[in-house]
Amino acid sequence: MAKAVLTLDLRSQEDVLLTRRRTRDLAALLQFTPAEQIGLSTAVWEVARLAEHDGHVELAVVDAPPSVAVSITISGVPRAALTVTAKGPRLDLEALRRLVDRVEARDVNGAAVVRLVATAGPDAWLPGVDELELVLERLTLHDTGGGAPGLLDELRQQNFELLTTLATLRDREKELTRLNGELADTNRAVTALYAELAAQTAELRRRAAAVSKFLSSMTHELRTPLYAVRGMTEAILRDHEDHLNEGIRQDVLLIDGAMLEALALVNDSLDIAKVEAGRTSVRLSDVVVAELLATLRAVMSSLRRNERVELLFEEPDPIPVLRTDAFKLSQILRNFIVNALKFTEAGHVRVTASAATDGQAVRFEVSDTGPGLSEADQEQAFDEWVTFGEEREGGMRGTGLGLPLSRRLAEILGGEVGVRSTLGEGATFFVQIPVRHPGGGEGLHIIDD
Repeated sequence: MAKAVLTLDLRSQEDVLLTRRRTRDLAALLQFTPAEQIGLSTAVWEVARLAEHDGHVELAVVDAPPSVAVSITISGVPRAALTVTAKGPRLDLEALRRLVDRVEARDVNGAAVVRLVATAGPDAWLPGVDELELVLERLTLHDTGGGAPGLLDELRQQNFELLTTLATLRDREKELTRLNGELADTNRAVTALYAELAAQTAELRRRAAAVSKFLSSMTHELRTPLYAVRGMTEAILRDHEDHLNEGIRQDVLLIDGAMLEALALVNDSLDIAKVEAGRTSVRLSDVVVAELLATLRAVMSSLRRNERVELLFEEPDPIPVLRTDAFKLSQILRNFIVNALKFTEAGHVRVTASAATDGQAVRFEVSDTGPGLSEADQEQAFDEWVTFGEEREGGMRGTGLGLPLSRRLAEILGGEVGVRSTLGEGATFFVQIPVRHPGGGEGLHIIDD
């Protein structure tokens, strides 16, 4: 609600200056800041000077919790002063809006009425009914009433305020100039840093590519002798089993296991190198989940494993036919199963499949009754070269590449992998694959059979 404090008629320049002074005094009494007082009184003066021969001013205090505002309505301004093409004095409304919070102008009976509203800060004082009389009394004490001397004093005050504001603006301009200089120096430094980082990144990429090429070539060359050694161990076990004593037989089995471990490391390294090099092909075909699990059961059942660990494949409920890369999906599940068999002393390893996300994806899970993983181990389970715990005697050592490779293959298929576990109660690794491959992907060559 607006409470009128004072009304004035504008008949002369002295009335205009009196209006300016009383506006400033009212703002001071309401604890406006000096800058706010100057802005409001200057805006009032700019409007009132155009209506000095036939104008009227009303000063009011607006109760607009949680703030206090001063509303000043000035009537009698020539309507032409509001037009852009005015030939005489013109009122710049945009300039006024930089001095106060709100400017309103309307046409009333051929003349303009301008309303200025300035809002004080949170410390402003809002007078009640009784206090308004004190405000009026306080403002009356500043009545110019002295003709030319009073007019001169008000002009001096106005000039002082304008000079003070100008000095403040100059100081701010100097500070902005200094800050702009510092910002320019910082920008140059950042630009130079970016250039240096770009050069270092290019060099690191070049070195990484060279290392990757070297590792790919080396691992590729290693596969031939490794397969040859494993072939010889299999031939010894097959053709000379009756002539081997138990000690030699165990040694040959250890050699064969070491060759399997080395081949797994070489093959995983090659697969990861291909993925990183962006030379991955995705061959899409229709994959029936039941047939996929049956093939996995036949392959994994032939592996040598602890007789105390049972490998279980649960028959899936009706699941949509997948349109994905069957080999890569099988590779993910084989890695999960082999990893579970390595670490499970007794119990079972269970493989399940179920529909997910309202039939838009299929979720495969491999759960075991092994030692489980801590929360810290779960966070880094899919990082490269990370192995966990102590594996059972006679088992192969983990390479630390199977799970990271599974994660990357799942991403290629548009899916995701994860693990949940309670330490001492086993672990469940899962992969969720969309029913239809999303297609595209940087560095992927899609082959749709």
